[in-house]
Amino acid sequence: MDKGFGDMKRKQATYFALLILFCADLFAQKDTLQLSEITVTDYRTKISSDNFSEIKIDPATRNGFQSSSVSQMLLQQNIAFVKSYGPANIAALSVRGSTAQQTAVIWNGMNINNPMLGQADISLLPVGFFNSASLQKGALSGYWGSGAMAGVLNLNSGTNSEGFCVKLGSTYSSLQNFTQWISVDLGKGKWSSSTKFLADLSANKYQYYRNFDSLSIETQSHAKMSQFALIQDVSFQLNERNRFGLHIWWQDAERQVPFTLQEIKQDAIQNDKILRGMLDWKFAHQKYRITARTAFFNESLIYRNNTYDVRTDNFFKTILGDIEAQLDLPHHFMITVGNSNSVSIGKTQGYEKEQQLSRAALYENISWRFKALNVNAYGRQELFDGKTFVPTGGISGSVQILKWLTCKLNAGTIYRYPTLNDLYWSPGGNTALKPEKGLSEEGTLQINYTLSKFSLTTSGTLFNRNIQNWIMWLPGKNGIWSPQNVLEVWSRGGESNSEIGFRTKDIRASLGVITNYVVSTRTEAVLENDESEDRQLPYVPMYSGSGIFSLQFKNTSLRAVYSYTGYRYLTSDNYSYLIPYKLFDLRLSQTISLKNVSLNIFLEGNNLLNENYYSVAQYPMPLRNFKAGITFQYLKQNKNKTI
Repeated sequence: MDKGFGDMKRKQATYFALLILFCADLFAQKDTLQLSEITVTDYRTKISSDNFSEIKIDPATRNGFQSSSVSQMLLQQNIAFVKSYGPANIAALSVRGSTAQQTAVIWNGMNINNPMLGQADISLLPVGFFNSASLQKGALSGYWGSGAMAGVLNLNSGTNSEGFCVKLGSTYSSLQNFTQWISVDLGKGKWSSSTKFLADLSANKYQYYRNFDSLSIETQSHAKMSQFALIQDVSFQLNERNRFGLHIWWQDAERQVPFTLQEIKQDAIQNDKILRGMLDWKFAHQKYRITARTAFFNESLIYRNNTYDVRTDNFFKTILGDIEAQLDLPHHFMITVGNSNSVSIGKTQGYEKEQQLSRAALYENISWRFKALNVNAYGRQELFDGKTFVPTGGISGSVQILKWLTCKLNAGTIYRYPTLNDLYWSPGGNTALKPEKGLSEEGTLQINYTLSKFSLTTSGTLFNRNIQNWIMWLPGKNGIWSPQNVLEVWSRGGESNSEIGFRTKDIRASLGVITNYVVSTRTEAVLENDESEDRQLPYVPMYSGSGIFSLQFKNTSLRAVYSYTGYRYLTSDNYSYLIPYKLFDLRLSQTISLKNVSLNIFLEGNNLLNENYYSVAQYPMPLRNFKAGITFQYLKQNKNKTI
């Protein structure tokens, strides 16, 4: 296996050299223009941002995680629970006591959750690929369909309208991880293009304590990862009303699967191959707007255990189409209607034959905006495989009570249709499963206040969610596990997100605090004599949060993050648990600017408290570790624009 990773390292060097030559050719082009970033959004992203709880990942944070994954960024921010199995392993996102299948991951308006598992592995989402990222929470099924029961992770990639910019970055960590990336943005006339490439060769050789009582340190030796990823966005502005876009996402990641503390050492490998392509068209008129998209995803997940001669090949494809139209009406009304269709096909040794799942949905929204008031009523009707009809809907609104005080309220129905594995896995699949369904309500108070050089932004949210037909895999006849609609779950709690800022000509400082309080319990016991009733669900921390301090003086920046994650129970009766952990991370960076060129150098320390912690039982996380990196940027500006 080491030989294979050595081959990948040589390929990495070759790809990087070719990219350098490609950039050198681009540097020779003339008549470059100033960059102007465009963030592509649709009505669903906009309305849910207005009336639902949302945490936007600011550009400074995204730049700090340019060569990292979304899972690493969210783990540090602690805005939601990330169930991470460690470096080079999978990571799942849980919002407000939900499962990963109840949170949708959206890329440029399309759901990219794995149709076989019903979830997305957020460890395979490179932060540097996206122009914007946000986590929206609440009853979003009416906007995004099945799976958006607890929240939506919105990711957008796109092009810059005009200009020319090249960025090159390289990082190295004490875990023996080496990452290189490059981005090239070019805009001229009606065309604009953005190319981003990532090459990651990580040994993930980290130290950990075998248990909480032992002082003996061990080293993880089976967590290597080799990853190459490319995203290409192209935009063509036909005229002032019509804009066309092409988006291509290719990724190939091979990683050694770390064994648990109790397992006999074994050689297990997972290979993820991703190819996603999307075309979109946007038409804008004074009174109406139209957006149309079509996409094709072709992905595979290959698992092989060389120790026990086990191999599982999972192939899945998805074809998607989406069109929506917005019409402005008199008296401050706006109506939006849309149609969404998809077909997902899965093939694996676990199915008796190739299986597929089709979805057809009609969604609509009517908005009324008048002065400080904004009200939306929305609905969605979705048909699965031409036989199961699931309607959903809700109402949301916001009112600006004072210039600096806003109130948001929303309530709606939510649902999740079973995955391909739930329905067709053999043995055990259950085609009689019902969709998970429920009700969700929340209210938010938000303050935005500025006084001279100081600013205050704070929001507090109370939420409630009741879900029926929660799907759970249980042992049945002959010990065969099968999914069943057996749970009723009640999730409730509160969240806050606050930041105090101070800004002068040379100084920018901020202190942010994020808190999460989540109670997620079963309202009915699963089995006779089951002690799970009214107990916290496994892997749902009741208390979590973070404090983030940021200071920038001229071209020098300091960022410190302290996070806390509380008890996570491992069993339904809450008898066994993982103890809380606290993490402290520090990042120092310096930028040097010379005319059209800038250089950024950074050094960061992670887990500086040397905390011995687990996100998932039996999978230890790294002790104290360090990372250093350098980013080179070339940007040439031109005052004369062609558009």
